[in-house]
Amino acid sequence: MSKLRAFYIISLMILGVLLVLTVFRPMASGSEYSEVQRVQLLEREDQWIIEFDIINREGEDMSYTITVFADEKLYTESVLIKDEGMFTYIHHFYPDRLTKNEVNFAVYKEGESTPVEQATYFLR
Repeated sequence: MSKLRAFYIISLMILGVLLVLTVFRPMASGSEYSEVQRVQLLEREDQWIIEFDIINREGEDMSYTITVFADEKLYTESVLIKDEGMFTYIHHFYPDRLTKNEVNFAVYKEGESTPVEQATYFLR
């Protein structure tokens, strides 16, 4: 019986510590990250449009590289985004110029090989 009571008391103490940590010390530090938002693939009568926003929350100005791969062609654009700034990227694809229906895009922070965001779209 005393082992069960000790286990119960220790469990309550651990639960109390976890609750205090979640209130006073959140798991994520919050504001130091990059983010890609509003990713859209729009279909028009004569074209496809990929559009997205890159938001810099790194605490300093940051360079980003955007790569788009379609029909064996690589399109690359580099952009410097100020701290707390946003950049909207737009790329147009015309169906009569596409032989394959696959489009890949990725967004990289300067000096990193892992993308912040990447996606593949299969156009019809």
